[in-house]
Order: sequence, then structure tokens, then C-alpha cells
Amino acid sequence: MDSTARRILVINGKGGCGKTTIATNLAVAYAHEGRSVALVDNDPQASSTYWCEQRDESLPPVSLIAAHEPPKMYQTQTFRNRLPPEVDRVIIDGHSNARDRDLEALLKQADVILVPLLPSSIDIRAGGRFITNLLTHRVFRNAPRPVGVIANRVQPNTETHAKLEHFLQCLDVPAVATFRDSPVYATAAEDGLGVMDMKDCRAARKENPAWRELTRWIDDQPKAGLSGRNLRMRPRRSAGTDGKRLDDHPLTA
Repeated sequence: MDSTARRILVINGKGGCGKTTIATNLAVAYAHEGRSVALVDNDPQASSTYWCEQRDESLPPVSLIAAHEPPKMYQTQTFRNRLPPEVDRVIIDGHSNARDRDLEALLKQADVILVPLLPSSIDIRAGGRFITNLLTHRVFRNAPRPVGVIANRVQPNTETHAKLEHFLQCLDVPAVATFRDSPVYATAAEDGLGVMDMKDCRAARKENPAWRELTRWIDDQPKAGLSGRNLRMRPRRSAGTDGKRLDDHPLTA
């Protein structure tokens, strides 16, 4: 993969958290900024691949790398997953079952890691464990890189939203974006769109500022292999004074 492109991995150990929604909409957000974007589909469910197949050619382009598919005869995996020329933003839709070598390979190719998290107790528990495992993974400890949590499908001012906000306050990992639980995302996905493509939709326009803030946060982060290696990101003690670790948090234990 091109070392000059900024590589953003979207991943969580639990399925159904909206990885593909985040990955496809982030790709569209960058495409509307005039970036040359590649979307790498590592998920065997191939949701990002299906999304790309529905996308109209008149829209800002997003190139697809179907990394979940095996290479053809006499073709290496490296050749199959090569990036188009001039790509400067690579969005990697990582699969939820990535373990061992698969997870190691995904971490090695990422400059920034985004973890979508839903505001339910089950998702918070699973997400907390995944973040703990991520931050203590050998590859990550050897070369730390920025990690951001995305609060996804949120209904503001609800009890579940409050639980998620409380949990995020107990992390050294920042909450870098919040996206509403809006049907506009499902509508967009069916037609290969991102919300930033839907200029005539009021609900979509309401989401646009959050996507712009997310791309700014990503672009402000150091690239892995440079100053990113000096980042210190690990589970911290909880917000209280009881000395509990992240994995002892009442929502993750």
C-alpha cells in the first residue's frame, strides 16, 4: 500500500456497530473535499463492495479495493490490492472477526484507527473490551497511532446516550465524532451514496458538520512511523478515585 497516502482503519470487534456506514460516508466526505479516495473492503460480508457497485459514476469517485476476495490465479495479493495512482486517502473497512495475523496486518497498515460504538450496554461492554485489546496489542504497543471513538446511531439526550458519554470519559481515547440515529444513512447506503452527496435532503445536511469535523481531526493526526510512534495511548484509570482499570468499568466488566 502506498506509504504516502493517509490510511484510516475503521474497526470494532463486534458486528453491527456501523463500520461500513462510517467507512463509506468518510470516503464520500473526503471525495467531496477533492481528495483521491480508495475504499478497502476487508469484510467478508462485502457491504462496502456492494455500496460501491451502486454508486453512480457522476458522483465524486471512490475507488474500491475488494481485499476480502482471494486473488485470481497467477495473481498475488499485493498486486490485487494495489492502490490506484495519486490516491491520498485510504479508508479501510476492517472486519469484526479480525484476529491474530489478520488484526496484526490491519494495524500495521493504519495511520489512524476509528472505533464506531453504539450507545447500548451490550455494545459498550464489547467495545470496551475491544479497545483494551487494541491498545495492548503487541503491534500497537510497538508503534502507537491515534485512535478515536465514534459514537454512532445516537439519539441525543437519552439514557443510553448518557451511558455512552460516561463510558467515553473513562478512556484515554477521544470521542472524535457523534452521528445521529437517522434513517437517512440507510437511504444513502441503498444507492451508493454518502450523506454529503444528498444536498437536497435536510436530514443529510444536518449530519455534514460532524463529518467535516471528523476529517479535520484525522488530518491533524501524525502519521504512523513518524511522530505517531511516540504517542502514548492506553487504558487509563476510571474517572472516579476507585482505581479501576478500563476493563473493570461497570459497563465493560
